Amino acid sequence: MHSSYLVPATLHIVDAFASVPFSGNPAAVCVLEGPRDDEWMQQVAREMNLSETAFLHPIEGGYALRWFTPATEVDLCGHATLAAAFVLWETGRLAATEAARFLTKSGRLVCRKLEDAVVMDFPAVAAEPCAVPERLAEALGCAMLAVWRCAADYLVEVADEAVLRALTPNHSLLATLKARGIIVTSRSATPEFDFVSRFFAPAVGIYEDPVTGSAHCALGPYWRIQLGRDRFLARQLSTRGGVIEVEVHGDRVLLRGQAVLVSRVELLV
Repeated sequence: MHSSYLVPATLHIVDAFASVPFSGNPAAVCVLEGPRDDEWMQQVAREMNLSETAFLHPIEGGYALRWFTPATEVDLCGHATLAAAFVLWETGRLAATEAARFLTKSGRLVCRKLEDAVVMDFPAVAAEPCAVPERLAEALGCAMLAVWRCAADYLVEVADEAVLRALTPNHSLLATLKARGIIVTSRSATPEFDFVSRFFAPAVGIYEDPVTGSAHCALGPYWRIQLGRDRFLARQLSTRGGVIEVEVHGDRVLLRGQAVLVSRVELLV
């Protein structure tokens, strides 16, 4: 290593919504001493090439937190928030009994450690029935039972888990829709889980996200209407897969999941 190189930051690579390595959704977490410019953060996120890279630094009362995909900044990310809180406890920046408090583009978010899991308090995202976007069915390649709009995404219910698993969307066509992503969901085929889902977001550079915490801010309220309950055990059916406990409390959603630290990366530039 050249002696003139500096090490301005360390990134922790964390598998979120996972109990074992190489499952769940990997996120890079970069804890800084102060803010950095947007272009630098976007370049780092592109270099990491994960669905999300989280950047945080101390502020009064907690940490400022931002999330970047390889292509753009997003307003809310669940798995990278879980990873960020996990890193603060793992590195001793916070005691295990302390809450991780974040100021974000989606307001104040709070995470707490509960045994071997992280509990995140997120805003609920209301879903409303909407007109079916032109070419959505063609892009997904399946029949749709319901199409709802929820903030930046569309939420689509399909007939069953078999249909959901078999989806091979046209990502180029999906990317033309005016949405961050498409949440596709169904009831679970097994009693172990209440509902299952997949999440496609080619418009922000992610063909399929392995496990999407922010999508469950809409899925929880949606399935509350369909099933008449407030608590759910959900599974996202990506290749890596992940499990999320979801609890709806009015305008808030509690998301619970585990995390595993996989590696550390030192930035030299």
